[in-house]
Amino acid sequence: MKRLLILSLILLSNKASAQRTVCTVTLNSEHERSLFKRKYEKENLKFVELTDFKNGLKDPNDWFDNACKSGVKCDSLIISGHFGGTFFGEDTSLTLSLKTLEKKACSRTCEGILSQPKEVYLFGCNTLADKKADRRTPAEYRRILQDDGIAEGYMNRIVAARYSPVGESFKTTMRKVFAGVPQIYGFDSVGPSGKTVSSFLNSYLNKIPNYAERLNQLEAAKVVSQIEKTGKIGTQFSGPWNSSMKGTAYASCVGATPGPRKECGLSDDKKSDFEKLLTVESLLNDGNRKNHFLAIEEFFKDKDLSRLSSDERQVLERIHNNKQASQELLSLLPQLNSVLETKFPLVNLAQTLGWMDEKSAKDEYFKTVSLSLKKGLNGDTIGSLCYINNPPIFSESQIKPEWFNNTKFLTVLGCWQNNKAQMLPPHYVTNITKHLNSKDADTTTSALKILSPNLKADPALQRNVAKLLYSEDLNIAAAAMSALASIRNPDAETISLIAKGLLSPNPAEQKRSAYTIMNMKIQNPDLKRRALEIDPSIKP
Repeated sequence: MKRLLILSLILLSNKASAQRTVCTVTLNSEHERSLFKRKYEKENLKFVELTDFKNGLKDPNDWFDNACKSGVKCDSLIISGHFGGTFFGEDTSLTLSLKTLEKKACSRTCEGILSQPKEVYLFGCNTLADKKADRRTPAEYRRILQDDGIAEGYMNRIVAARYSPVGESFKTTMRKVFAGVPQIYGFDSVGPSGKTVSSFLNSYLNKIPNYAERLNQLEAAKVVSQIEKTGKIGTQFSGPWNSSMKGTAYASCVGATPGPRKECGLSDDKKSDFEKLLTVESLLNDGNRKNHFLAIEEFFKDKDLSRLSSDERQVLERIHNNKQASQELLSLLPQLNSVLETKFPLVNLAQTLGWMDEKSAKDEYFKTVSLSLKKGLNGDTIGSLCYINNPPIFSESQIKPEWFNNTKFLTVLGCWQNNKAQMLPPHYVTNITKHLNSKDADTTTSALKILSPNLKADPALQRNVAKLLYSEDLNIAAAAMSALASIRNPDAETISLIAKGLLSPNPAEQKRSAYTIMNMKIQNPDLKRRALEIDPSIKP
């Protein structure tokens, strides 16, 4: 304490006249920035709005990278926006993702903004959330993220960060992003909106009459913490925040102790794949390996393992033989039925690393789908099931015929075909083909999309689809045209069904027939000629 007092006096005397910089990132509400500026307008403070670094850029979304390169050094950082793994606003296309912050922190290319501050304010929901229970279910939170436009591929890590035993919490990640920052403030659940936060924030700022002096004191505390290597600042600085924010889901913490982090190796563009594989091996040998499973799955997602060098294959073999890591991952799967967007990537990782064979993975998917159907498929569950990137084909003995009568299950099958189009076995085709004559147009179009990969090798199916060219429902007709376009060398009966539209008294049916003939590249000069007579603009 005596050392802190001495350092504080030294810093206060040296910094008394120095101008402090308060950086703001305003993506939604301006209330927070305005309240700070109005309260301390007479102090020697410089306010810098970091989103202004978008000006003059070809791509405005490069604003944060530009701000990092500018050399600005923030004594305080205030971020205001909605948060769901990404900071964003309702009236701007600008965003700031946690993934971007992590990468900048790992590469240490933005220290003036991420490491220099004495305190950081994160005004947004869940910015400092840990894994404790929340009033929303994982499925409800996922739907909120979808509505907010969060990318599908990033959504699973966000939901996992908030709800599952896998992955780091937002709080842990924020502490690492702002390593060395004495104080970080935020919310561990739903945060107050910009208008609502005003009274709380006014109360807080009234307890800090001199902000420049507070920053000097925080800097002194930061120096002591670094000297003693404790990472402890004490509660004297968070006390005003905690007392003023009562009635909200307020939270505060200290930035992590600065230092190298192994997981940063996965996003280091300067490292080779061999070095990154060594990083994966090291992370999987770590006691906190479950925090890194999703990042590792993401690393392997686009890797062609057949093209690995001999050295890389040796590392992969050692990873494959890591029994402790494989057992921990597999033991987590039964715990993740309420967070399927976490479970499915782990199944995928287990297959990639040879910790789970194809049959075991299929059985795991089957159990999950069976349970979901038993409970009743809703929009949230469908969205989660749609996230399976390597969809299973269930055997005839596994799958129940009544599943195919569930239109919501057909929606899931449609998602799976979009993720990875594959030929379906006869028991699938037989049951789904029945829906081509459904009275519900959406069901018919779903069935068409699901069956498309099978059309090339199934003349009977081709004929069923060709009949739908003349449906009164334009969406069904369009889906049939799209499905037929992939066929080459159809049989004579299919060609006859498609060509009959050329003689229809209905101009719309004539055009559908003509376009389909040209799209399928049917090698019949007479049909080509007649198609072009109907619409000369069609390119042969």
